[in-house]
Amino acid sequence: MTAQGEDILAYLDSAITKAAGDANRWHDIECDVHAIGLTDLADILMATEVPGAVCDCTGPASVLRRCAADRKAMALYSDTVAIRDKSAALLRDAQDRSVHPAPSALDDWNRANREAAMMLPLVQLLAEGYGWTEGER
Repeated sequence: MTAQGEDILAYLDSAITKAAGDANRWHDIECDVHAIGLTDLADILMATEVPGAVCDCTGPASVLRRCAADRKAMALYSDTVAIRDKSAALLRDAQDRSVHPAPSALDDWNRANREAAMMLPLVQLLAEGYGWTEGER
């Protein structure tokens, strides 16, 4: 996998873990505040740490579902890149031994390379949703 691909997946893993942890943390605060009826205080506390946050006790479940879906997307990209890299290694090995590679290795590499190239912009957009910036690319 390229350094850029590794960097973005590491960034996403960290950001998704943080989002999932924050979802549960806010849920605890929200429920404690709702129990005593100080909804405005919760909104102020959340807006201070998480601009744009909305007090919503169904929020944590939604955030956790999104985190799980985002992890599936990451895994799909990562698996595709792993197939591409394995096929590339088989092709290099065949070339080093001056033999023709198995047609399936070339087919696997072509397919995985196309799929990884098509998926990378989507992974980058996913990462942008977690704060990944152009400067980190």
